[in-house]
Amino acid sequence: MSGLKTFLEELTKKINEKALNLVKEWIGDKYHGKIIEFEVGDIKGMQKAYHIVFTKKGAKFKEGEYPSPDLIYRSDEETLKGVLAGKIPEKEVRKTWKLIIMGDAHEMDPFSHIVATALKG
Repeated sequence: MSGLKTFLEELTKKINEKALNLVKEWIGDKYHGKIIEFEVGDIKGMQKAYHIVFTKKGAKFKEGEYPSPDLIYRSDEETLKGVLAGKIPEKEVRKTWKLIIMGDAHEMDPFSHIVATALKG
């Protein structure tokens, strides 16, 4: 089991425990859910992927690619974990192309707020 996989599984559990109200607010009445994908790779491609499916009932961690995620984060495992945990500044690693973000950029702020809330103390 990879470090990133374990981290994302724990993150999903914490989101369900601590931030479900924010997930419901984020999804709103217009959507059935949101999908955020995490790809291990670089600008040339990816080696593996995970995604989290968000619905008003909760978040679910899944292995593999999703056909049309709302947002994709691609980097090496340590950078992805560091950015999500707030230990690595996302803007700094994007400047060097170590982190690639694709998709609906407007989803980054609410997703980041949900993750920060879930990971608090």
